[in-house]
Amino acid sequence: MLASFLLCDTKVIIGILFDDHGMLRQIACFLLLSTPLCAPVRGERQVRLAVLPLPDTIHDGDTIRLRCGQRYSGTLDLRGRSNVTLRTEGDCAKATVTPAQPVVGWQREGPVWSAAIANEPLMVQLDDQFISLAHHPNAEDAWLSGEGMAPDRLRVTVPNHDLVGATVVWRPEDWLILSQRVAGYKDGQLRIASLPEPDFGFRERTPYYLEGQRWMLDTPGEWVFDQGRLYLWPPDGRSPEGRVWAAPRATAIDARGTRNVRIQGVRISLAARGIDGSNTQSLTITDTEIVNSFDEAIRVGGTGARISRVQVLGTRQHGLRAEDDARDVSVTDSVFERIGMLGMPLRSKGAIVFEQARGHVIMRNRVDQSAYLGIRMFRDAVVTDNVITRACQRLSDCGGIYTFARDKQPLASRIERNQVSGLRGRLSHAIYLDDFANAVIIRDNRLSDNPGGVQLHDAFNNLIANNHFSHSVHEHLLFNETASSHAIVANTIIGNRFVLATGVPAYRLWSRHGGAHVLRFASFEKNCYEGPLDRLAQLEGIGWLDAAAWLKSTDEPDPHCSASTSPPQLTRQPKQK
Repeated sequence: MLASFLLCDTKVIIGILFDDHGMLRQIACFLLLSTPLCAPVRGERQVRLAVLPLPDTIHDGDTIRLRCGQRYSGTLDLRGRSNVTLRTEGDCAKATVTPAQPVVGWQREGPVWSAAIANEPLMVQLDDQFISLAHHPNAEDAWLSGEGMAPDRLRVTVPNHDLVGATVVWRPEDWLILSQRVAGYKDGQLRIASLPEPDFGFRERTPYYLEGQRWMLDTPGEWVFDQGRLYLWPPDGRSPEGRVWAAPRATAIDARGTRNVRIQGVRISLAARGIDGSNTQSLTITDTEIVNSFDEAIRVGGTGARISRVQVLGTRQHGLRAEDDARDVSVTDSVFERIGMLGMPLRSKGAIVFEQARGHVIMRNRVDQSAYLGIRMFRDAVVTDNVITRACQRLSDCGGIYTFARDKQPLASRIERNQVSGLRGRLSHAIYLDDFANAVIIRDNRLSDNPGGVQLHDAFNNLIANNHFSHSVHEHLLFNETASSHAIVANTIIGNRFVLATGVPAYRLWSRHGGAHVLRFASFEKNCYEGPLDRLAQLEGIGWLDAAAWLKSTDEPDPHCSASTSPPQLTRQPKQK
């Protein structure tokens, strides 16, 4: 296979060609007199430093055509524009938009290289590989244990006391990670100037790690910024010259306040926010790839956004997030991978997140490996035919699909024909109805290999029908009543199939008010149970019930499965890359 490596500046292209056996065939140099660009070579690998500027004046009705295979650096400003189309032109690779800039002029200092750079970067990439900010300890998921002396003070044990200016990252709750710069350090205690969340300071025992000081750069594949220089330890030991991009905290495509803007067939890389679609009308994003984002890949707000056939590959925190004013949004046929999983753990809200938005359709997407929630939905929502694997990988008290209704108003939403598997964390459930969630239909889903199947936390008036539960670690269906008064009532559990394992009940019914009310949590009809029936359910104040006792308590018909039930069928899934 022919390979080509191109190193470009404003005047010279050097092409090095190899034959199929890796033998050198030709070295060609070309002098460019009129253009700073390297012409793309179809089907060949390219390494280049040349970047193009993005257009700085865009009018309503414009079509912005980016050259295929080229990289454009900066922020594309579409704010307030109408009827604008952005697309890649040509039949080679997608054009890339990135706020990042190449870093040149590297000097070697042992295994570490350094280069002068104007500002502290937010992210660094070597070739196509995301590089982690230097941290202590080294293990990716290792947390140290500190002693909270006050909400803003933490006693730590570290091998180096140079901590002022470093960032401390701590975990105040199972579902929350916070970070803040260290403002002071004395006698083994670090101090931060303020709390990011006033109610979540350092606890008596606080998991934490530190990042961002030069002494922490002790492992290949890390970087740090110190006194105007970027320090990098390349994991392959090679010179980083011509290979490194440093990203500021900037958005790649700023589409705030736009109308009828279409983003089609582009690639976005190394942005704090890939696309900002806040307060838009009829924003369309299709056939677009967003790689290595920090805050989130896409933000949507306003009305009528359509996101389809999008690939979000790697973020530090969130995937797609909707603002609370978002209405009539659809996310379809898209892929979300490694959301919140780049580098060390940070706060993540999930892969597809609609916290308070209404009227959204989330259909036929694939979510694989997210730090927290797979899909978060809210009111008037339809979540169907999605495949969610390996959610809740870094944070617990979590759901593959999650919703809540603290206002106790009906959600009027459907969760149907989804597959959820491979979650982590003791408090994680494939589907999580939290905080008075009600008027939700959960039907025809396949939930397997998770800590728990479905949790109803103070949830009421929901329908759970024709779902398939298997290989849950703790329980298939958890009723968890913690409200100050009786909250769980009028749920219907009908036609579900439970594959039981020894010691893992189909149902666990718990209430802080004792066991008198738990049998009114739901009605149970036509469910079938496959496997050992000696511990079918565990009830607060009553204990374990076998099949016979369960029948007597709930008036459910014979709980044995008379015939094998086929798993629910999903509609067409997006093709994997």
